[in-house]
This record gives sequence, structure tokens and C-alpha cells, in this order.
Amino acid sequence: MSHAEAGTIGETITEDALETDPYPIYARLREEEPVSWVPAVELWLVTRWADVEHVDKSPAVFTGETDPSTLNRTFGRNLLGSEGDYHERIRSIIYPAFRADKIGHYPDEVIAPIAIELVEAFASKGEADLMADFASPLSVRVLKRVLGLEVEDDRLVRWFGELATGASNFSHDPEKQAIADAASREVDEHVGPLLDALEGKPDDTVLSNMLHSEIDGDRLTRQEIASNLKVMIVGGLQATSDLIALTLLTLLQHPDQLAEVMADHSLIDPAIEEAVRWHAPVGTSTRQTTREAELSGVRLPAGALVAAVLASANRDKRNYTDPDRFDIHRREGGHLSFATGPHLCIGARLGRYEARTGLRVLFERLTNLRLDPDREVVVRGWEFRSPESVPVLFEEV
Repeated sequence: MSHAEAGTIGETITEDALETDPYPIYARLREEEPVSWVPAVELWLVTRWADVEHVDKSPAVFTGETDPSTLNRTFGRNLLGSEGDYHERIRSIIYPAFRADKIGHYPDEVIAPIAIELVEAFASKGEADLMADFASPLSVRVLKRVLGLEVEDDRLVRWFGELATGASNFSHDPEKQAIADAASREVDEHVGPLLDALEGKPDDTVLSNMLHSEIDGDRLTRQEIASNLKVMIVGGLQATSDLIALTLLTLLQHPDQLAEVMADHSLIDPAIEEAVRWHAPVGTSTRQTTREAELSGVRLPAGALVAAVLASANRDKRNYTDPDRFDIHRREGGHLSFATGPHLCIGARLGRYEARTGLRVLFERLTNLRLDPDREVVVRGWEFRSPESVPVLFEEV
């Protein structure tokens, strides 16, 4: 049987199979079809470490400024949806807002008090859902405080959902776009008066830092601040709660390693890094070819939409020993869960701060932490992988 008759693996992949558990699919693609056209999602999936890294680090050929750019269409021109001089200018002005000297006090002064308040609310009950009761509200409340937004939690969550609808609207559905555009205008209206107040009275929020940051006399316009703030809402809310929830879930599924971490908090950082390698919260970097290109012997036409699959690169045996094994003592270099190259996640430090502080607070307050055997855990998603709940039992310290 010829290859043409057999068809490709990509043609047989369904979106539901990716959503349910993409890892067996990625494993097969890495070995047999490392650059694969998948009609179900209308993307070329690139699955090997070396190719994923190459795509992320070669913006001249694999651009983040896709056409259509769902991000630019929904948020206005922004960091994530741009390349070249414009991207470098925006990043150079925003990046200082996320440096340790600007946010180094967040773990103790911002994140820990919120985490403590959340844990106190369920500590005496002996059971909780660490997604709904902890990871999710921690992410919402920290993001709101860090960005400097003065909105109710559920309104921020609604903005996230509506903006994300636009960001993922590749089919250009006018109804979805209308929802996203309305949320986008709402954010603009909310941010205007906040910026007015911050003009004369700066504070330690990212909004203030973006407003006052100046590189060689150049500052962001108000429109640029608003556009990039929307990127931070979409990038910072779900990805961070998923980072925390997936780390906790993975440890709970490996009780021996959880016990080690709870006994020795210096293992929290390596546990987080291994958990996000093992289960990347953000699965892909989406790029578009600016010209014809070749990857692993496959010719991609100009204008091809490519998903560099970070979650797959993290499990490539060319890069890791026994990559499907979760091991907090693994010392094999980094992972690609925060991407790499010019679009390396600008909020990675903040995300790590939240996860580290959140886990420390939990482990100081609870003991005999374990999954509730009577409640099922469902993890779904390939672009954004997330547990629907993390049901646990425990005792108070």
C-alpha cells in the first residue's frame, strides 16, 4: 500500500481526541509524522523539540503576526500579535514592569495574603476543590491586583471569556467577534479613568508601570496599554490557574513525590517546573509562514498556519530520558511551556511566583493531602489543558 493510499495520520486526528488526551497522538506524530497537516483544526502540527524551538526562534519565517490575526483584530495591535521593530519596541517598554525589582514584593505582600484567606475558608472542612476554591480565585484576585483593575472578580472572568472567544475566532464568526469587541470596548472604558488617576500618582501595578515606563524617551500610547492589558487578561488568568491546578493535580497523582515536597519546601520549585513540562498549561505557539519553508523534510507553503506544539516538545525522547515519567528530581535542562524566542512568556516570573507561594501556603496549612477517591478528575484541552476540578481530602495542621 502506498503512502498516498494510506493517507496521513493528521487526516485521522479529531479535535475531540486532541481535547481528551493529546499525548498519545503527539507521541505517534513525533515518530512518524513530525510535521503534520491536521484538517480537523486547520493547522500544521509541529511536534519535535528541535522543530518547535526552531519555529519559536525564527520570527522572520514563522511570524506571530498571523493573517488573519485574531489577536490584533480583538485587542488592537499588541505584543503577542506583532513581530520585528514594533514588537521589540513594545516589549522593551513593557518588560521592565515584570522584572524582579518591580514585582519581587508580590509573593509576600500580594499573593500570600490572598492565598492564606482562600485556604482559611476551607481548611476546617476536610475537603475542597483546589480548582474552584483555590487555583481559580487566587489567579483572578492576584491578576486584578497586579494589573491594577478595579472590577468585581466575576466581571474580570467574564472579560477573559469574551476576549478569549475573539482570540480563538479563526473562522471569523461575526457573532463571536461582536461579543469580543464589546468586551474590548468595556476594558477600554474601565482603563481610561484608571490611567488618568495614575498619571499623577503612580503605584506598583503593571498598569502604572506600563504608563510610566520610558525607553529612550519613548512611551506606550494609551491604546497600546489597553491592547496589551487585554493580552495579559487572556494570558494571565486561565494559564496561571491551570499552572497551579495542574501542578497540584500531578503531585496528588504521584503521592510519594507529593509527600517529599510537603516535607521539604525547597522541592516546590523543581516540582512546579517538572509539572509544567509534563502538562503544559498552554499547549501551542501559533505561527504563520512568511514564505515557503521546510521542517523535518516537509515543505510548508507560504501563509501556512503552524502550531508549534510546546506540550509535545516537552515529551520528546530526543531531549529527555523517559519523558512520560513525572519526576521532581529530573535535572535535564528546561522545558518549553513558556515558549522561547522573542515571544517567551512575559508573565512567566509572575506565574511562577503565584504557583510557588500558593503551594507553600497550602502545604503549611494542610496535612495528609490526597485526592478524593470518590470524585472523578477530568483533564481536558490541547491548546489550554486544564482539570475541571481537583477534589481533595486533608486534615488541618
